[in-house]
Amino acid sequence: MNDIILKEEFHAKIIRIIILFSIVLVCFSCEKKQDKYFIKLNKDPLNEILDRYVNEGIYPFLYSRIEDTNGRVVYEHSVVNRKLLPDVSIDANTWIRIWSMSKLVTISLAMDLIEDNTISINDPVSNYIPEFKDLKVAVNSDSISLARLKSKDNACPFNLVDTDSVLKIKNLFDHTAGFYYALTRFDCIDSLFASIDTPNKKNGNALIKSLAKLPLIQHPGEIYKYGMNTTVLGLLLERVTGHSLNDLVKKRISEPHNINGLRYTLPKNVNLVPCFTGRDGDLRKVRPGELDLYGKNVPDYHPDKNLFLGGEGMLATAKGYIKFMRLLFFNSFIKNNKFLSEESLKKMTSKPKGEQNDYGYQTGYAIYLTSETHPYEKNILRVGGYEKTGCWVDRKNQLIGTLFSQVNESADRIGLGSKMENDFKQELYKQLSNYE
Repeated sequence: MNDIILKEEFHAKIIRIIILFSIVLVCFSCEKKQDKYFIKLNKDPLNEILDRYVNEGIYPFLYSRIEDTNGRVVYEHSVVNRKLLPDVSIDANTWIRIWSMSKLVTISLAMDLIEDNTISINDPVSNYIPEFKDLKVAVNSDSISLARLKSKDNACPFNLVDTDSVLKIKNLFDHTAGFYYALTRFDCIDSLFASIDTPNKKNGNALIKSLAKLPLIQHPGEIYKYGMNTTVLGLLLERVTGHSLNDLVKKRISEPHNINGLRYTLPKNVNLVPCFTGRDGDLRKVRPGELDLYGKNVPDYHPDKNLFLGGEGMLATAKGYIKFMRLLFFNSFIKNNKFLSEESLKKMTSKPKGEQNDYGYQTGYAIYLTSETHPYEKNILRVGGYEKTGCWVDRKNQLIGTLFSQVNESADRIGLGSKMENDFKQELYKQLSNYE
């Protein structure tokens, strides 16, 4: 009887060992399968490109970080011009001025409120900002809106006429509202905009009061003209919710989704990297007034600030912005952490009606979608900022990348991009083609 019991126990033990070995083998196979699809890049040629452009004095620093949908770092490199920034280190947690990369955050908040049925994209803006009910449009002597004129055309002095259409929220989304920056190259309108000193307004209500006194540069819906439209959208969201844009980002994005690298004010004991320019040929620090987006002054990001510019005013870290983009475009990989619906994302990333340029499409939701015929960067979603900051989403390879500097008018600018960026992306996608 004892022999039978011992044999049964031995057989049971053997079975347990076989089962355990099978589980280990399956897990090992799954891990090997996952590793097979973990993209591994040859970093040396990518590093060489970034190093070269910094060492040749074209950029003060360059930092790139690329992650996959699981947050694994596929590529990371930082190079700093030690003559210009002898004691500065740049990494994934460095706070950077991201300027127009703020726009996607604000539009994402608006889409979230649209999903909640709080607002509709076709709502008149004056429903929430009645101060804008009687806005005028600046036109030349031939009654042509200034937005349609070229810099060589005679725009000054301008005349004021009534709008011929209703200003709607959708016009704030796609830059057809008529708000602008002090970059029209028409002094009569640029100086008028500069006079309100946007960055130094006490709060959103004070900025609304000043903007209500200025003319639009076109009739709502007339044409696409890049400008302060997303900032006005942020002001509208504050009016709708009764919360500051700063609090909306915290309550709807940062806190529920554990994203620490997005904010409007400077954290304690943090100094921002100064801005540089290559407009004179040699790289140097920007002088006061040279960043003339608003005229003379720029945001100071003071912790006590109560004005939050939804189109240009955010700070971010590379790690934080990548996490935000992962939340938007790869939320299925984040358990129980969904933000926007698939329907909203489809709207935000679809090709709009109308013409494309050589680079692709403006989607109308603060995102740029490269063309499927682009020579090396096909169907890539990307955003960028005033001081050479950029982030892109590659849904095919399931990657999110950043490429950051802090320079305005870099010496190698080419159209919407730069030679450095072209060189880097060409090498990157040459390597990624091995995974197709």
